[in-house]
Amino acid sequence: MAQPRSSESEAARASILARSVCDADAFAAFYECYVRRVSVYFVRRVLDPEVAVDLTAETFALALERRRQFRGRSAQEEQGWLFAIARSLLHAYWRKGRIERAAVARLGIERLSLGTEDIEFLHRQAGLEALRERLAQALDAVRPDQAAAIRARVLEERGYAEIAADFDTTPDVIRARVSRGLKTMQGLLGNLVEDALADA
Repeated sequence: MAQPRSSESEAARASILARSVCDADAFAAFYECYVRRVSVYFVRRVLDPEVAVDLTAETFALALERRRQFRGRSAQEEQGWLFAIARSLLHAYWRKGRIERAAVARLGIERLSLGTEDIEFLHRQAGLEALRERLAQALDAVRPDQAAAIRARVLEERGYAEIAADFDTTPDVIRARVSRGLKTMQGLLGNLVEDALADA
């Protein structure tokens, strides 16, 4: 996942998204500039690489569909526009306990399957190892039913249906517990789960 090259001029970088309206290669360059930052943003907040990858895919699918709506001129405005989409999807995920994949479906984008190396890479990029102790403390501070759901889903990587069967409830209830618990944890962790824009 590439980062923007520091040698690029601000003017050239600012025009990537605007150029993408007429040039598909420009959107590919826009994607390469921001995919790592968006992925890290989501991994630090949902603590689940597979969910983060799905949210990242939907973010860029929406950005591709809406690129004609972008009216900014600077790289900072371009980045802010993209992360506004990402924040909106994150809030919808927390609220609904599931990922919206409408733009991905409309564009026919195939869902990526993550291997062990991919998951480890995302964990390293997000710095989750350094957060492990604080994550454990935050997990202990959420409601017991939410903590149990998070442990089963995030740490043990079990499916929602399987967890729901163990807890004699529905997968939607488990999704909601995981979502609410992770949101609470993110609030408790504060600056340790800082915005990915700050250090990308």
